[in-house]
Amino acid sequence: MITHSIPRPATPWLLAAVAASLVLHYSHLPIWMWGLAVLTASWRWMVHLGRWSYPGRTLKLIAVLLAVLAVGSTFSGRFSLESAAAFLIAACVLKLLEMRTLRDAYVVIFMAYFTLATGFLFEQELLAGLLALFAIWLMTSALISAHRTSQGTQSASQVAGKLLLASLPVMLLLYFLFPRLGPLWNVRLQSDQARTGLSESMAPGEIANLSQSDELAFRVTFDNNQPLPRQQLYFRALTLDRYDGRRWSPSGIFTEVDYAPNAWRPPTDAEGVVRYEVVQEPTDQRWLFALRGVGAVEPRTGLTGDDRLVYRTEVRQRIRYQVESLPNVSIAEQGLTRRVWQQSVQLPGRGNERARQWAAERYQGDASALVNQILQHFRQQPYFYTLQPPALASDDIDGFLFDTRRGFCAHYAGAMTFMLRSVGVPARVVAGYQGGEWNAEAGYLTVRQFDAHAWVEYWQAGQGWISVDPTAAVAPERIEQGLREALAGEEEENFLADNPLSPHRFTGVGWLNSMRMQFDQLNFYWHRFVLSYDRGRQQQLLDVWIGLKSYKEWLYLLASGFALLLASGLLWLWWQQRPRYRNGFARAWSELQHWLLEQQLGQPGSTPDELLAQVQRQRPDCASEVERTRRQLQHYVYVADEPAGKPQQLMARQLRRLHRRLAKRKSSRRPPRS
Repeated sequence: MITHSIPRPATPWLLAAVAASLVLHYSHLPIWMWGLAVLTASWRWMVHLGRWSYPGRTLKLIAVLLAVLAVGSTFSGRFSLESAAAFLIAACVLKLLEMRTLRDAYVVIFMAYFTLATGFLFEQELLAGLLALFAIWLMTSALISAHRTSQGTQSASQVAGKLLLASLPVMLLLYFLFPRLGPLWNVRLQSDQARTGLSESMAPGEIANLSQSDELAFRVTFDNNQPLPRQQLYFRALTLDRYDGRRWSPSGIFTEVDYAPNAWRPPTDAEGVVRYEVVQEPTDQRWLFALRGVGAVEPRTGLTGDDRLVYRTEVRQRIRYQVESLPNVSIAEQGLTRRVWQQSVQLPGRGNERARQWAAERYQGDASALVNQILQHFRQQPYFYTLQPPALASDDIDGFLFDTRRGFCAHYAGAMTFMLRSVGVPARVVAGYQGGEWNAEAGYLTVRQFDAHAWVEYWQAGQGWISVDPTAAVAPERIEQGLREALAGEEEENFLADNPLSPHRFTGVGWLNSMRMQFDQLNFYWHRFVLSYDRGRQQQLLDVWIGLKSYKEWLYLLASGFALLLASGLLWLWWQQRPRYRNGFARAWSELQHWLLEQQLGQPGSTPDELLAQVQRQRPDCASEVERTRRQLQHYVYVADEPAGKPQQLMARQLRRLHRRLAKRKSSRRPPRS
């Protein structure tokens, strides 16, 4: 059957299915791959119309070799997720050129299913899920259309839709109850696709590059459905305490991690505790985002000595975690270790002499006083907050403070930290995110990449580490309202300049902004309740629904349920395939006929009268009973006015009586044992 030709109505469905399987790969496929897909699909369509012929073996071999060379050249011979997906897609679209038989059609459909599934390695948004459902409907329609030999009363699309609707309850049951395994995109697979977000080091201007991205960083929900004032929304990720004359980076002295439940948590009776939940996008790093004074709540999260929250493994998939913070807590007020102190005042031996001299002239032994003088200097002097700061020479801090006076948050944070360190005050740069967009209807905060920010922490005896944001002295609108509001006048055009079609550039258009907020809200629910449904959330659900405390008990229950379901299915199949009789006579005759043939008392294919005559000849001991049954059967079939009812019951009774008589007489005629 699979060598038969493909039904003509199936070809358009097959081409549509292959096209739909590529949708989730739009972000990483090279341009030439789309051209190859269009070329092969067009060629196969012309073959379908009878205008072109199938390509020969030589041409197909050349196409395969060119595709392999193109993939290898595009990805520089490296094996990664993108290159592997490109090989798969190239094989799928090239298969269209030799799609002749049903077997070829089945191969194409199954490859399309697999290609679509691999697309979720790259895209897991709500829109991707909706597109995938549409693609699955097309593929199922193609499968049904290829399998059909006739049109039938319903189209392939209708049958596919009904099948998918019928499978929906099973899908939901498996989603909620089947043991949650780590998704494939959580496996450590090499990818050439860079993550947009913070890096482990910072140089002037690099955070400004993030301001050109509107990609999601994370979302936050607060227990009381009310966020903190915007001026307090500083989500820390990194502390940068090493400076090499150009870049700030972590020194690596805070490598020890205390994981919950052994890590610090805010006291339950403490005032000002903020409890919130974060749904974080993948970063391929271990750091998490949390407010100052963070406490580790979940066993998979831990605390470092520099007040940071980290994950047990690199965050390669979207995760959801609970956090507690006490922003007004004193950190290290009792003092710093020698190692931390030395690292917190470390600077290169020379360079940026003007900044060193400026700080030395004003420092009188009080760190807070010097901080206030620096902030006052930023306020009073003509400093500007810009996304396009001018390039700086080797002494970049001097050039920024005394020459250009134009910079982004990294410039101001780096300059303040340098000046504090130059006079022996422990200080460090903190990188993370500030602010965000509050959705009052759904009660969550959305933080995007353009909310990336850098600020300063300095140590004061008796008070510990104190946070200060020098950017607020230059552009208070950045802290109080957001990045776009801080870029007034000509600078506003630089907001998301590399992404001119971003809906965040059109927040002033009421209806468009409302649509954006509604779709973002749907995405939030999708991320929080669907993509973040992991083993821990499943265990909580089972505890509430069924009262199971142990995951092992649930596995036993699930296995028993599947066994019961399998047994029920087999019983149902047996019931559907059991011999069916319209009346008692038909059943009695069928049983008698089967027994007679089994005992070799008659010939297969004989009529009822012929079969009974054969039995009468072979079993003279029951000849009279068989003859009586023959006459009654002839009367029942040919003479009786109403075969149904009592005549039918009498005939069935006579057939069963004959069956018993023959079986009894046969058993009594067995020879004695020797």
